[in-house]
Amino acid sequence: MSIKIKELPEAERPYEKLELYGEKTLSNAELLAIIIKSGTKEETSVQLAQRLLKLNDTEGEDLNYLQSLSIEELTQIKGIGKVKAIQLKAVGELAIRMFKTSN
Repeated sequence: MSIKIKELPEAERPYEKLELYGEKTLSNAELLAIIIKSGTKEETSVQLAQRLLKLNDTEGEDLNYLQSLSIEELTQIKGIGKVKAIQLKAVGELAIRMFKTSN
């Protein structure tokens, strides 16, 4: 059984870290963990996010591949159910639209 997010010092928890230090201080895994919200009995949301990022060969540096994954592919990942998969797809689409309006 892994450590729970609530057992971490406040300054290391993604929500609290963002609030205290700002979103730019969070890693890709921590930002993704906030969207994912919860992990499994075996891993925290941060660990789940890290595992999701490792699916890409660039070790989480290029996040574009996440948007190319289908809901079905996302739900094949242990800890990602239909709701989390939909949330990830929605956030990805929002990011695309935000980027388009800034150009």
